[in-house]
Amino acid sequence: METSNSGPAPQGKRLEDAKAEFLERQSGNYAKNLDRVLEKWISWCDDRGVDTLEGVSKRTMGNYAAHLDRRVEAGQSEDVDGGIAASTAWTYYNQVSAFLSWAVKYDYLAENPAEKQVAKDDMPPRPSSNSGDQQFWSVEQRRAIVNYVDERAREAIDEKGSDAIEEVRDRALVTVLAYSGVRGAEILADRNDVRRNGLRWHSVDLEDGTITVLGKNQQREETPLTSKAVAPLERLYQIVDPPADGWPVFPSRHPPSLYGAIDDAGHEKPEGNPWEYVLETGIEPPSLSTSGVRTLLKRFSEEADIPDLEDGDYLTLHGARRGVGETLFRERDAATAQRMLRHADPKTTSQMYSHIEASELGEDVSEVFDDE
Repeated sequence: METSNSGPAPQGKRLEDAKAEFLERQSGNYAKNLDRVLEKWISWCDDRGVDTLEGVSKRTMGNYAAHLDRRVEAGQSEDVDGGIAASTAWTYYNQVSAFLSWAVKYDYLAENPAEKQVAKDDMPPRPSSNSGDQQFWSVEQRRAIVNYVDERAREAIDEKGSDAIEEVRDRALVTVLAYSGVRGAEILADRNDVRRNGLRWHSVDLEDGTITVLGKNQQREETPLTSKAVAPLERLYQIVDPPADGWPVFPSRHPPSLYGAIDDAGHEKPEGNPWEYVLETGIEPPSLSTSGVRTLLKRFSEEADIPDLEDGDYLTLHGARRGVGETLFRERDAATAQRMLRHADPKTTSQMYSHIEASELGEDVSEVFDDE
């Protein structure tokens, strides 16, 4: 038991109760991961006589940091099972810190003990990662895939007219990903999170060039579309002509998925085309999912002439977002990239594009030694 917490436990908000209240505001995989990590942390605290929020001190968190550091050391030994990587240790610590920050926000705590430097001192060193090693859609790659889906859509319209729904949809989707900086899960369905059911037309303002998405922080956020993304969305709206504003912007045309939506709506299986049936009846089709779009991007990466891709690699969903940020970081500044990507902490943006700062600094200071 910690020396600072000896004696009767202070009265206050029990950790289990606080966790339950905190998780009510979360959803999907994020909530599941939080629940798992916090449950283990609460059990660890309970073993040390801490069972309320008020009982969690900077000493508590310092001891927890040391506990995680020992687990990292164990992970580096071939003779010990149950170790973890340093990156995992920091993920656990940051998730507990997020929980305690919530407690501060709702006045259960005056301050977050996990944010005290003395508490972090016993954490393992943060793993160094070269931000340049992460995939970014380069300007050339972005141009190549956008040109490919644009030409594909034009050819389909010439051939099929208003039946070129999938091709026009895919063009709008790739263009939004390529030029808006949104996360895939913000505009596509996630089968593990019922709140993430895809972008809906009522959340799209083509006149103002904005969309409203469920952000990573579980809050609704308005984010701008660049002019390049607006026209493909306008054409998609015209060709689909959705019967209701609640329809997904990027609907699935997968027949089994459409039949599932029809069945869920209490309708008999139609004899004809299920897509035509949902249009006629106004039944909402499901949105394309993140996993489905990954498959699409793999296919497009193979079919299009994408430069600088190794065999077997493909343009990823998150690579599109990073590519938007990289271009803004280079051509504008860190603040513009931060606003577009909606990073709560400027440090996140700076760390993501640290390879740019290092490269530009190297070019700048090189001039100092040119005359030597």
